[in-house]
Amino acid sequence: MHLLWALCLLLCLLAPGLAKAAPAAGPLGALQGTLGGGSASDKERSNAIQTQLDAAASATKEADALAQELDRMRARARTPVPALPAPLSDEQLGSLFDRWKERVPANASQEVLERLLADERDAIAALNAGIEKSAADQANLVSQPGPGRIDLSILQQRAQENAEPVTAEPGEAPDLTQARQARRSAEHRRALLELALRQEEQSTIEARQRLLAAQLQAQRRELLERMPRAAWLTQRIAERSRQQLEQQVQEMELAAQHASAADPAIRDLAQRNAALAAQILKNSNELAQERKTLANDEYVRDQLSATLRDTQARLRLGGGSAAVGQWLWQQRVELSSGSTLQARHRAVQRQLAELRLTLFNSSKWRQNPGADTAAQAPADAADAGGVAAPEPAANATVSAQQTALLARQVALTDQLQPVLLRRIAVLEQTDDALRAALRSGNELRQVLDKELLWFPSHRPMDRTWLSEWQALEQDIEGSSSPWKTARALAASIWNDPWAFGAVGLIVALLLGLRRYALRQLQSIAVRVGDFMRDHFGLSLLALGWSLLYTLPWSFAAAALGSLLQGPETVGTALEPLGATLVQLSDFIFVATLLNALFCPGGLALAHFGWPAARVQMLRQMVRRAAWLIVPAELLGGLAFYSHDNHAISTWGRISILMLSLGLAWMAWLYFRRVMQQKRPGIHWGQIVSVVLMLMLSALAVGIVLGYVYTATEVIQALMASFVFLGAVEVVVNLLRRWLLLGERRLALNRLREAARLAQSGSGVDTGKAPTDEATQMALVTVGAQAHRLLGLLQQVLVVLTLVYAWLPVLPALLRSEGVVLWYTTNTGADGIAHAAPVSLMDALLGVMILLLTFSFARNLPGLLEVTLSASNRISSSARYTLATLARYAITIAGTVSAFTLLGLRWGQLQWMVAALTVGLGFGLQEIFANFVSGLILLVERPFRVGDVITIDTLTGTVTRIRTRATTVLDFDNKEIVIPNKTFITGQVTNWTLSDDVTRLVIDVPVAHGNDPEQVRNMLLDIAREHPQVLREPEPNCWFMALEGNGQRFELRAYVGKVEDRLPVRHDLNRRVNDRLKDAGIAVAFPQLDLHVRNMPAHAPAHAPAHAPGQASGQTPPHPTA
Repeated sequence: MHLLWALCLLLCLLAPGLAKAAPAAGPLGALQGTLGGGSASDKERSNAIQTQLDAAASATKEADALAQELDRMRARARTPVPALPAPLSDEQLGSLFDRWKERVPANASQEVLERLLADERDAIAALNAGIEKSAADQANLVSQPGPGRIDLSILQQRAQENAEPVTAEPGEAPDLTQARQARRSAEHRRALLELALRQEEQSTIEARQRLLAAQLQAQRRELLERMPRAAWLTQRIAERSRQQLEQQVQEMELAAQHASAADPAIRDLAQRNAALAAQILKNSNELAQERKTLANDEYVRDQLSATLRDTQARLRLGGGSAAVGQWLWQQRVELSSGSTLQARHRAVQRQLAELRLTLFNSSKWRQNPGADTAAQAPADAADAGGVAAPEPAANATVSAQQTALLARQVALTDQLQPVLLRRIAVLEQTDDALRAALRSGNELRQVLDKELLWFPSHRPMDRTWLSEWQALEQDIEGSSSPWKTARALAASIWNDPWAFGAVGLIVALLLGLRRYALRQLQSIAVRVGDFMRDHFGLSLLALGWSLLYTLPWSFAAAALGSLLQGPETVGTALEPLGATLVQLSDFIFVATLLNALFCPGGLALAHFGWPAARVQMLRQMVRRAAWLIVPAELLGGLAFYSHDNHAISTWGRISILMLSLGLAWMAWLYFRRVMQQKRPGIHWGQIVSVVLMLMLSALAVGIVLGYVYTATEVIQALMASFVFLGAVEVVVNLLRRWLLLGERRLALNRLREAARLAQSGSGVDTGKAPTDEATQMALVTVGAQAHRLLGLLQQVLVVLTLVYAWLPVLPALLRSEGVVLWYTTNTGADGIAHAAPVSLMDALLGVMILLLTFSFARNLPGLLEVTLSASNRISSSARYTLATLARYAITIAGTVSAFTLLGLRWGQLQWMVAALTVGLGFGLQEIFANFVSGLILLVERPFRVGDVITIDTLTGTVTRIRTRATTVLDFDNKEIVIPNKTFITGQVTNWTLSDDVTRLVIDVPVAHGNDPEQVRNMLLDIAREHPQVLREPEPNCWFMALEGNGQRFELRAYVGKVEDRLPVRHDLNRRVNDRLKDAGIAVAFPQLDLHVRNMPAHAPAHAPAHAPGQASGQTPPHPTA
């Protein structure tokens, strides 16, 4: 088997030479000649062959590149590895520096020194880049063997798959089969070369590591040699420039003094030259300082870059060991905030802008140096008033002096511009270094925030931890010692009693105002209880007095903390105390504010109407939390802000442990009180309290095991969550009270109006009775919509505040991207299958997207209804259609996105979906037809929700349009479910599709002998008098026919609403009946002729004058024999 692999590898290495010797004689050239043809089948075959040939050529090109890289790697492997150079001692470095310094000419000019400095800096920059690259390569080599073995197995499997010959498909052309075989051979060669390259990399790892170590040591040695050279050149240039420029400034100042009594133009030029020389000296001194600052910034950049590289290497190699966690914690403690670097970066950018502007102005003046001087000469002469012009000889002397000074000014400008250019170059390098430092610092901070939460930052609480207590007791004079902090605080108060006295005076004043604020809260609560004097301004006023009530102790902590963080306390024992007090002032403010809200006259009881038992329980919990959190946060803050690892690991850890256990105990008390209420079902309070108990108990165990940083971050996020949720509750309750007062005001105005009408005795029906109903309906509608909006606002605020509170912890969740759950196979553009991992983060995001999809699909109709209800241009049916389509779109998009994150992509599901669709299409044909018909109804909208439709013999109002069926409510109040397919395949009459105006047709038959014009005018008058009959189109009446029973008239009138048809028809029929009766017009009735063959013997004694319903004077019909 090994011999077979060797022969295949030998053939692969010889293949490029054979291909170069006869490029067109191989199978590819022969296949290229077969391309072409006129028919459609020939073109399709040619395209398929060309595709295979292109893929083969691409694989051959990649294989050639792999072969060249393999040759280079083998050549490097045959190169002997040099021995590691011995580190240089200080004496050797000094000797090398002295020999280099001897080679520098003693009388070298400034330009030569600048050029040497530029060369040294370029060499140092190249060495730093090389060291960075060599160190990164070395770290990658160390962490390479694990993934390398996986790559080798995959490559071996791929090579074995490509080694199999191509089998011709049924009916496939031979040249296409040959092209596929050529592609398979090229891919096989590429796989073999890539496998050989990876094997060579694995076998030469140790040699390459030694080579990189030697290269890295040599680069660092050369860097140590060049750093003193750059520092010496910088100092030499600065000293020489300072001496020459100081002498030049003295000469210019002396010339300006001599020219003080001369002509104004000469005096001005001399003063300008002196100022220009001083400016050159100032820029030269700043250039020297900026070069020193550049060296410091480059050192910070290199340190951050090295720390980032070492951190990433330790994370790759160390796994989840405690040593890695302690390393990460140490780097987190030593990592300074990026605010200082950002401030420096902004200052450098401002300096660059100013220098570029100065250089631009100097260049513009240099192009025309005498322009401003010539323009200023007449002005100086004009300022001289009536002074006579100098004589020609004097003018010649002045002109010569002026020319000399102007030439000197040009020389000084030429001397200034190179200095400005050097400053700009140095500042640009500083800007680049700061950018790189900020980038490395931010990336390092992100890595630490992402990884440190999952590692133990300290040792577990074992015997070693007890020895840390002993070391802390021995180091009782350390910076984190409470005794030393107390002595330093007493000394600070003794040294600056006025500042501390002012703080005490302000606190005493605020304590007095606090008592007054408490009395004001009680007074406002009494006014709120009065229905007639209550308004929303009282709640805002109570909130303001509550804020004043909270100020004394929080202000005292913040002010003392600020005083103890002055410049003179940096690095002393007071700095941690100051930072702790400033942080503690926030909690004191929140706890005191909650105490003010829950007091007897506070917002919770008097304004929000919360139950007294609940308020009393919350107030007790706030007090217990204050007694627990304040000491724990004070001790913990002193430990953490001291940056003393022993203090953090000992009493800082103890304070966090006691805090977590105390909060868990408070959660248990709350859970027990909630369970004592014996309410049915499971409530959010029970769920939250149980989750908190479990979380805090787990944090306590984690603290014992060494996860101190993790517990600190999680507890801070929990406390911030409680604070933000309390703020959201206060804001929402204030808005709810504002809405309640508004609704109460509307109801009170309505009651007052009703009472006023009752007192005035207006009991007549004026036809405006629906006004009160409309007002009441408007009040109910506004209240419902406002409360829905308030509930939505509360949910949004809760989500945003929780995200903001847990923002420091959220980057740690990104670590789940590296936890691979399973692999899926995806086919790339090249037709090769690739394994795509599905991480834990993908699974969490997929589940979250599914939950959000279902939540949005459920709650979207209400949200759209509230959002679009304010627009008069969007009808209720349009809102319903938009909500339904949006629900479908969100469901489909969310489901597809979630399954894509879980690895089930559309390319893998499309065939299954197609087969499933065909099967369901035959089995559930009617259901699919109804579903598609429902989508057509929603998009095309032949009828809408609320329309009155008639289908077959059914008439009713559309109430719902679902995916399978539509619900219609008929006039008998029966809900009829009609499949959507019926509306597509049948005929539907929509009474209100584009216009609600409909026509009523009332048949009025009258007896013969009546005046048709009189009847027509009567019917028109009846229609016109009705208030709900439209004036446009106007009603009309027609004499339709003379029938055997009488005359038939049709009254045609229009109404504006469908629901008005029956009431208007009823009124019109009633009025027609009354008017015909009043006018003596008989309604036509059916008549029947009787043919009597045998007359009775005796006729009736009294015959009626006329038949019933027959008009007077009308001759009754005679029987016909």
